[in-house]
Amino acid sequence: MSILPPERASYSFSVGGPAARRLHCAVIFGFLKERRRNRLKARPFPNEWLKIIKNRVAFFVRLSAMDQAELLDHIQVFLAEKGFEGCAGLEINDEIRVTIAAQACLLLLHRRTDYFPLLLTILVYPSTYLVDEQRHVEGPVWEEGKMSRLGETGRTMGSMVLAWDAVKSGAADPSDGKNVVLHEFAHQLDYENFAADGAPALATREQQMSWREVMRTEFASLRAADDTGIPTLLDTYGATNPAEFFAVSVEAFFERPSALRSRHPKFYAELQRYFNQSPIDYSAERSVRGD
Repeated sequence: MSILPPERASYSFSVGGPAARRLHCAVIFGFLKERRRNRLKARPFPNEWLKIIKNRVAFFVRLSAMDQAELLDHIQVFLAEKGFEGCAGLEINDEIRVTIAAQACLLLLHRRTDYFPLLLTILVYPSTYLVDEQRHVEGPVWEEGKMSRLGETGRTMGSMVLAWDAVKSGAADPSDGKNVVLHEFAHQLDYENFAADGAPALATREQQMSWREVMRTEFASLRAADDTGIPTLLDTYGATNPAEFFAVSVEAFFERPSALRSRHPKFYAELQRYFNQSPIDYSAERSVRGD
């Protein structure tokens, strides 16, 4: 029972106003979330999961021992927080979950992360799937049809779709420049600034300005090369828009880092600063391709 008069008791409860209470709740929520994640990381990593990673995810054995340990910590959190659903008869199992998680969490090494906060569920098809799509022909003319996909991600629905055969092939060959998991999770990073514009959340104004200047130049260069048929290191699908440009750039950064740094040094430097890592240190690219 309160010993204060009713009006004093009410005032004592509401001091600071709604904004202060919201801030207080956010701080408490953040603390509890961080504590829960630390507990997940402290758990022993399941041996069966580790076997899957060593058998399926080729880049893992090339990481340093410290990076391997950090990656396994991130996987524990990722798998505890993300849901998986099988489509077209595919049954979700640990092989699917762990193979996807290991590749996605490569993007999180050496950085503070909230683990792709806009993503709730990953839908997995056995192989390439078809979606209804409208394609612009010219002027006011559009045509409807079916389009095959290896993956896609949605900013507002909290979901991602992946084709399991593409996931497996991407994990098995870490130097071909193509990885659907890296591509789709790059989109998730792009969405963290609440705009699919090819610019993820960056720490400072200076970083933002430098990023936009370099990316604008590189994007224009890729579009010009695509228009004229000049061969490019980056997948020309990146010429579609800035969001796709960022996604294919992430694939090249992690899978063709030596070639990317050689041909686009400023571009590589921006990606290296954002991800706080240099994939050249563990890339299979040089031994496979000699770049």
